[in-house]
Amino acid sequence: MPTPKDRVDYIDNWKKENTDLIRIRVKKGQKEKYQALADKAGMSLTAYITSVLEEKLKEEQ
Repeated sequence: MPTPKDRVDYIDNWKKENTDLIRIRVKKGQKEKYQALADKAGMSLTAYITSVLEEKLKEEQ
């Protein structure tokens, strides 16, 4: 059975191979407003931001 460290290493490796990390900074107080929008949509903030970006990409094509 894998140890907890093995599991963390596996997950970290998977993330490196399969995802890109985007970090953004926003003005103080904006995060709470964005989080409220995500909560209203029943999504995490990351999922909400990603969905908005995907929607914009579809509009642009």
